[in-house]
Amino acid sequence: MRWKFSCGTTKGFREVRKEWDSINRFRGNHILLDSGFVEPLIRHFGGGQDLVLGMNDSSCMALLNRSSQGRWTTFQPSQSPLGLIVSKQPDAHGDELVELLQDLPGFVLQLSVTQQDPEYAVFLRGNEPAHIETLDYIQTARLPLIGAFEDYWQSRGKNLRHNLSRQRRRIEEKRGVLELVAERTASNMGACIREYGRLESEGWKGTKGTAVSEGNSQGGFYREILEHFCRQGEGIVYQLKLDGKVIASDLCLCRNGMLVVLKTAYDESIEGVSPALLLRQECVRQSYEEKQIRLIEFYGKVRDWHTKWTNDFRIMYHINVFRNRWLAWSRKLIKRCLSSRPQ
Repeated sequence: MRWKFSCGTTKGFREVRKEWDSINRFRGNHILLDSGFVEPLIRHFGGGQDLVLGMNDSSCMALLNRSSQGRWTTFQPSQSPLGLIVSKQPDAHGDELVELLQDLPGFVLQLSVTQQDPEYAVFLRGNEPAHIETLDYIQTARLPLIGAFEDYWQSRGKNLRHNLSRQRRRIEEKRGVLELVAERTASNMGACIREYGRLESEGWKGTKGTAVSEGNSQGGFYREILEHFCRQGEGIVYQLKLDGKVIASDLCLCRNGMLVVLKTAYDESIEGVSPALLLRQECVRQSYEEKQIRLIEFYGKVRDWHTKWTNDFRIMYHINVFRNRWLAWSRKLIKRCLSSRPQ
């Protein structure tokens, strides 16, 4: 079946969201590919872009935009860890993606499918045909929750365990009280975003003007998705409080035992204490104890702090589909020549 296209506006997506979710359910029903996450992305970050919604006989759907003359790419706002394409099963030989490229409006030379998680990707790496290439995007981290928290904690590095124990003793010596709050009520998400925005605006993101706030698109987006998924029992905002004041916060979504940490903010002004690390420890401890979460996904470039918490990493990747094999060949040749050029 050939691809059909419609306008990728909020209204246009809403008309086919049932079909989108139906396809997503075939591949594990990933919460970051749920229409309740995708539609707000379009509403808050799709302005000014001519988005196209492609559909192939209810087996694959994608949100796309023309990135340059002759090139299209999946819609990829920075707030979405995954490229916005869903398929009932992996495209084994890339035939479906080639048809998508050929059917897109205009004469298309290249189609880029971005930020693919290998466990949910529309095309799996290995033995790529000549007209398809895959490129490393980032190494990302996750934490499987296996066994008991005490065993997990003893398996972590001595420096991490010692450092957090020392920080807790310092707080206790000052008679401080630490409390982890897991907020799951939709009507409280506005207040949670307000507190989260305060933490970011008082730090380096506030200086750069990129902090979440009640009045900007980021704040509106995160409030909307959290309210939506909280009503379904799938949204959580973790807050670590010190003497009643929020000093760190995680914005999270959870489905089928997988907790996705979307964003983390913390009070950068507190000396001698790492609010983000203390929050992470409390969240992991509570997840072990409640036994509802089996996997914590961090979805982001691996940083030093990730390696303190987990040893489980994998590579996310981009997929480039070319109209002709010679285009793919010439691109690889140019890259090879550039990489061999003396520095």
